[in-house]
Amino acid sequence: MDRERDLRSKLKRSFGVAQREPQPGTRTDLRERLARHARVLGERSARHATPLEALVPGGVEARNDAGSFWLCRAALPLSFVHGAHALARVRDVDFARLGSLATNTDLADASLERCLFLDTETTGLSGGAGTAVFLCGLAFVLGDELVVEQVFLRAFADERAALLHVAQRLRERPLQVTFVGKTFDRHRLAARMTLHKIAHAMLDPRHLDLFHLARRAWKKELPDTKLRTVEEHRLGVFRADDLPGSEAPRAWLDWLRDGSGPIERVFEHNRLDVLSLVALMAELGVAHPRRESG
Repeated sequence: MDRERDLRSKLKRSFGVAQREPQPGTRTDLRERLARHARVLGERSARHATPLEALVPGGVEARNDAGSFWLCRAALPLSFVHGAHALARVRDVDFARLGSLATNTDLADASLERCLFLDTETTGLSGGAGTAVFLCGLAFVLGDELVVEQVFLRAFADERAALLHVAQRLRERPLQVTFVGKTFDRHRLAARMTLHKIAHAMLDPRHLDLFHLARRAWKKELPDTKLRTVEEHRLGVFRADDLPGSEAPRAWLDWLRDGSGPIERVFEHNRLDVLSLVALMAELGVAHPRRESG
């Protein structure tokens, strides 16, 4: 609640939006208030000291039928090493093994070519249509490369075009691979897509949430199954100077207002999350003979 109050105050200070504070005893809908802020933000142009393309190299303005948005796209060779292993290890995943861990037999006939790795950064308030997804990281294997796309809102006016791009990627690769995405990411995206009347399959039951698999596989040997813990204990990934995901909303709002928010660190945090999804699926889906023979 304190975090929501702080972000609400920050929105008012940053953008000069006049708003009456809730009166004692009333139940004001925070999502409606954030939606009102969103409309105001979408009509304003932020003043940025450093151009976005200089902060986040590799990005371009992308366009589709709904308008424009910012897209960072990188193609990494599968020989690229993330943590202790090369990304190519994901080619050896046994989907029947993953299906067993997920207690979902429908995953047995899945394939890597149908997987879309997905991670979002949001405004971080309560769920539903009032929570904006300002950065969506996507990844998929194409030939001998892992293509990483980061779909970003430079303003709320970019939202419909950005969501349309995500929906199109999901039509091409319908199996979502996430970490806690079954309860968080997909519902945030689904709510915004529905609001914009974009057809989507975000709530398709064919969803591989690696958090639940990691908990079933390692809950007895790890202190917890948070992504950072799993990264360090199982993937050999140790982040240096990582921006916590909880600070991403503030960074984005500061960047929108005057360019002061460390938006490049938000992009890097999201990129590492997506790469760890690929590495984690391989760690869970590839047999470890020495570990499993004992």
